[in-house]
Amino acid sequence: MRTTHPAGTLPTRPRRRLAINASLAVGIVLTIGFLVVALVSFFWLPSNPNIPVIRDRLLPPGTAGHLLGTDVLGRDVIAQLMVGSRTSILVGAGGASIALLLGTITGLAAAAYGKLADEAISRGADIMLSIPGMVTALVLAATMGSGALTTILALSAFFTPSFTRVIRSAALSVLQEDFITAARLYGRGTLFILARHVLPNIAGVMIVQFTLYFAAGILTEAGLSYLGVGVTRPQISWGMMLNEAQQQVGISSPLAIWPGLAIVFVVLGLNLLGDGLRDVLDPKLKRRSA
Repeated sequence: MRTTHPAGTLPTRPRRRLAINASLAVGIVLTIGFLVVALVSFFWLPSNPNIPVIRDRLLPPGTAGHLLGTDVLGRDVIAQLMVGSRTSILVGAGGASIALLLGTITGLAAAAYGKLADEAISRGADIMLSIPGMVTALVLAATMGSGALTTILALSAFFTPSFTRVIRSAALSVLQEDFITAARLYGRGTLFILARHVLPNIAGVMIVQFTLYFAAGILTEAGLSYLGVGVTRPQISWGMMLNEAQQQVGISSPLAIWPGLAIVFVVLGLNLLGDGLRDVLDPKLKRRSA
């Protein structure tokens, strides 16, 4: 029977699609803006963000040549934000990529190679999840020294168990499908089935999880750098800028505002992008919202 709607009302389906499109569109715009800034920073910067210019120290926002002002040593804030965007991509994407690779391997192995492998990998993931990521970062910083590489390793160790769980769950769902049974009847091996049938069907899950953990990596790196165990000069990160700016709060408060806003907008954009991609790539979710 055809459903009618009262005058002056709209069906829920167009609203839902509009919400999905708006979320994805905003996420794409913010993410592309972030990537463009990072790309431009390789070819152009207002000034060298590591060279102090004492005569220009603590210039206010709006100063000619320094639109967002300068820090306590006269270094341009915009230049530091631009270089910090490169660090965020390096560390966030690096940690998420390694975790995605390791999590995919272990998750597929847990799903496809029997109960013993499943139990061993799942219990190992549980043990790793029980160790706070901050503790891992502190241990690595104490043994290897702080820096981008240490932060990437800490993030990958922290994120891998979560990726393993997600990939395992998605792979188990695919392995229960009838076409997997048919492939086995045709004599296809486990590796062939995983590569030919499972991976393409969980690619959407992998993309969404990478996007979300990319955002989590940026946020975690900022926290570690703020605490002094992440990125340090001559490398620059937004968390490190917050650490340096805290001593000037009340004297030049915008120094802490700009990197904070950068973190908020980039993490918001990546999360909106992940949510929008999940709605688009997950057919079950699309059927539920229809």
